[in-house]
Amino acid sequence: MVRRIGRSHSSKQIKTRYAVFTEGQVTERQYLELLRQYLRPKHVTIAIHPIGGEPSKVFKEYQKARQREDFDRAILIIDVDQHEKLDEILRECRSLTGVDAVVSNPCFELWLLWHAIDRRGHAETHECVRLTHSHNLTKDKALTAKFPIKNIDEAMTRARDAWPTPTPNDIGPNPSSAMPWFIDVLITPPKES
Repeated sequence: MVRRIGRSHSSKQIKTRYAVFTEGQVTERQYLELLRQYLRPKHVTIAIHPIGGEPSKVFKEYQKARQREDFDRAILIIDVDQHEKLDEILRECRSLTGVDAVVSNPCFELWLLWHAIDRRGHAETHECVRLTHSHNLTKDKALTAKFPIKNIDEAMTRARDAWPTPTPNDIGPNPSSAMPWFIDVLITPPKES
């Protein structure tokens, strides 16, 4: 179960600084902002960088930002869609420390859909987009004001039913999303040394 983290008045903790680079410029950014507000993780900060374009463009923007060293870890939120260089980008992420790719198959809209319905079986991007509209999760490319972020536990259960061990830098079966892995990272406090 995803637990919202309340505010603590204890001494200041050192927070892990995450930079999240997204393939989508609107929907993913809005979702991540809503997620950050809902979870209120106290051991991480999240800077969202909506890039737009295919995964290699997202990866190039991460590489540019890495030179500035203003974050501890990077997360790339990307889709399978029909991207030719996706496997190459995932190999790069596996070979580097400090960056992980969170892949949704076929698209991020599937992850959004799992907040409302239990969609199983092979999915196409156009179908997921249509269903997010018909279930009032999105309008055009934006989340609706009534997006059910509180259904995150159901979404994580549905995602894990489709892919029991979601991992970064990997393409799960269709349908799947590694978003549960990322959410676990956000809500799990670091181990004491």
